[in-house]
Parts: sequence; structure tokens; C-alpha cells
Amino acid sequence: MEVGLSIELESLGTLTVIIARQFLLPGTGRGGRLIGEAGELTWKSERVNATQLGASSGDWVRLHPDGTVTVDARLVLRTDDGATIAMTYTGKADRPPAEGGVVWTAPTFETDDERYAWLNTVQAVGRGQRNGNVLVYELYALR
Repeated sequence: MEVGLSIELESLGTLTVIIARQFLLPGTGRGGRLIGEAGELTWKSERVNATQLGASSGDWVRLHPDGTVTVDARLVLRTDDGATIAMTYTGKADRPPAEGGVVWTAPTFETDDERYAWLNTVQAVGRGQRNGNVLVYELYALR
């Protein structure tokens, strides 16, 4: 029996992260840790336009001995019409983003605003690349 398991991608727009500061812990017992504070966030799409809310957004990157990295980010955004959205994503890169590594992520979302409740059911994927202190992701919902 064949089951139709095709996956479609629906654009969720562009997420831009401007990194304000970073802290490096190079030799922890589980590899290195790079903690990045977001100074500015913007998410622009057909359905969501949002910017950073507060100063709690950041990324805790694990630097593995083989040169790969694991991403663990938590972001808080406010839409242009007043909704609050929490975005969480983990991901991988074959080398640190600051060294040109492409970051592959799997974002999920949380909101208590009915206008954006559809985000609570979305599993997204993203591809990001860093240039200087700016990290730009293209985001897609899996359908």
C-alpha cells in the first residue's frame, strides 16, 4: 500500500537577526559554547510582520569537536498589530555561521493571540547564512 507523504513548503518570509554581543566558552566539558544576544530582530512575510520584543532573544550555539555546530535559539517578537509570538528553533551547521556555515533550522511558534493561532500548529524549516553580525533566514512552513 502506497501512502502519499509528499511535503510542500509554504513561505513564511525572512527572519533577520542582528547580533549585538557574543560570549565564548571555548572549553566546556561538552565542547565549546557561543552565546549570542540578539540586538534587533525583524520577521517579514505576507502574514506576519514583527520585530524583537524586549532583550530576551538569543542563541546558545554548541561548538562540537568535529567543527559542526548545533543551534538552540529562543526569540520573542511583537507583530505590527500588537501580538506577541515566541519562536524557538534548533538546528545544525557544518561549520560556524561566522565562518560561512549554512544554518539549517526547525522553528516552532507559540502565541496566545487568536489572529496568529495558526502558528501554534506550524512546523517550520529554515536556511540561514551570516554576514558579519547579521544572520538572515528564509523560513518555510511544512505542509
